[in-house]
Amino acid sequence: MTFKKSLDCYEFYDRAKKGEKITQDDWDLATIPTKAMELKKKYGLDFKNEFIPTDMDMMENLFKAGFDMLLECGIFCTDTHRVVKYTEDEIWDAINNVQKEFVLGTGRDAVYVRKRCVGDKRKPIIQGGPTGSPISEEVFMPVHMSYALEKEVDTIVNGVMMTVRGKPPIPGSPYEVLAAKTEGRLIKQACAMAGRPGMGI
Repeated sequence: MTFKKSLDCYEFYDRAKKGEKITQDDWDLATIPTKAMELKKKYGLDFKNEFIPTDMDMMENLFKAGFDMLLECGIFCTDTHRVVKYTEDEIWDAINNVQKEFVLGTGRDAVYVRKRCVGDKRKPIIQGGPTGSPISEEVFMPVHMSYALEKEVDTIVNGVMMTVRGKPPIPGSPYEVLAAKTEGRLIKQACAMAGRPGMGI
């Protein structure tokens, strides 16, 4: 019996160096829009005035279209400008073996992130924060503290510092490392000042 391992980041890295070469413009302006229109027609996708479809048949068709999109198009790696492809079995393996539960944060601020199903009555985890938005050094901590002060927010999805010590965090430079460390330290301080020192980031 052969043991089948699930795909991991190392396998993705290897495929991202060997996949089909394509420009980002071709991917963004031709590959994805063309396939999306084809799948929209194939599965009769029309949400009408619903932002999130609630019709079960439409939801099923949306899943099938998404599955086909991943299977046929793959994932574009912006670093290598190559396409990473997956087999149908690999996609199903990832869907069926997703982690069912994990913890974010520590102590009284910890929250359990659990798999939720359609129509699930349990309250979802609320992740608040500027989510990758560029933020100046001067207001970085206050901005994150404002999210931590909101009782409905369970975890922080942080923004990124535009500068650190007045210098841009250029990739590959010591300032990139310093910015990452400073971001983590300031967000933890912000959560502590909001009375939630163990809040997940």
